[in-house]
Amino acid sequence: MIEQKVGQRGTDQAFFKLMTLSGDALLKLLGMDAPTAETYKFRATVLKQQRVAPDIEGWSLTSGKQPRVLIEFQGYEDNLIRYRIATKVFMSCVQNGYPGPVLAGIIYTNERYKQVALPLTALERRAGCCFEDCFVEVVLSDFSEEQLKAIDPRLLILAPLTMPEKIDPEVLKSKGRVWQEEINNNFPEESRYEALEILVLFALAHFRAFDVKEIIQMLNLDPNPDWVFTRVYNEGRKEEAAAMLIDLLGCKFGQIADSVTEKITGADRELIGKWSRNFVFANSLDDVFAS
Repeated sequence: MIEQKVGQRGTDQAFFKLMTLSGDALLKLLGMDAPTAETYKFRATVLKQQRVAPDIEGWSLTSGKQPRVLIEFQGYEDNLIRYRIATKVFMSCVQNGYPGPVLAGIIYTNERYKQVALPLTALERRAGCCFEDCFVEVVLSDFSEEQLKAIDPRLLILAPLTMPEKIDPEVLKSKGRVWQEEINNNFPEESRYEALEILVLFALAHFRAFDVKEIIQMLNLDPNPDWVFTRVYNEGRKEEAAAMLIDLLGCKFGQIADSVTEKITGADRELIGKWSRNFVFANSLDDVFAS
């Protein structure tokens, strides 16, 4: 079971969806062996005291000796990200009364986001202190598409993040055909649509020069410009629709203010749908919320 939280950054919703489909693949990316990774279940959670939210928390269903996992997905510059996840590790352990081993993973979408992160100087190794040993960091832009697929074929849906941010539309169109075929080969039929949604969300976050309509056309997807929202609206899941819109706004306009997030999460499903359709052609947040 994965409990959802509403994110505020460009790739949160996409990574959350990826964990619902193949969380064990992300653990393999962090260096965990496949048999152990496959024993884990995950949830997106908010720690109660100060509403500190690790993106994903996971634990093994078969062995209490395996580390509890907390994963952050970092798609923007935050020089305190290592301190934030360290805080979340401590708070999670206290809140859950958990004294055992922990694996804290940060998955950066780009090397520059890792470079600005300050070292944990206040927590650097002392006699008998091995705190740093629980940290694992990877940078997705350091991987090629083939390297990701070698770890697990389902990591294909991270492929847009391995490519240059400025890309020829014809190259992206050609890659889109290949990605769709590989999704069909590596995901069960009931998960393919969602896998394609995730890939589109990553493409939107990464290729910022293109809007939603252009990305959909280049990837040769359903010509309906709001296809990525259709299933959410049809099934009536207002919270997921709100989270997806917030995520896409982050992709296009950067980090979204709390007031905007609150406006969206407080709206009804019909209004969220209207704003989502406005987003397709919007050049600003004002365009999204235009009447």
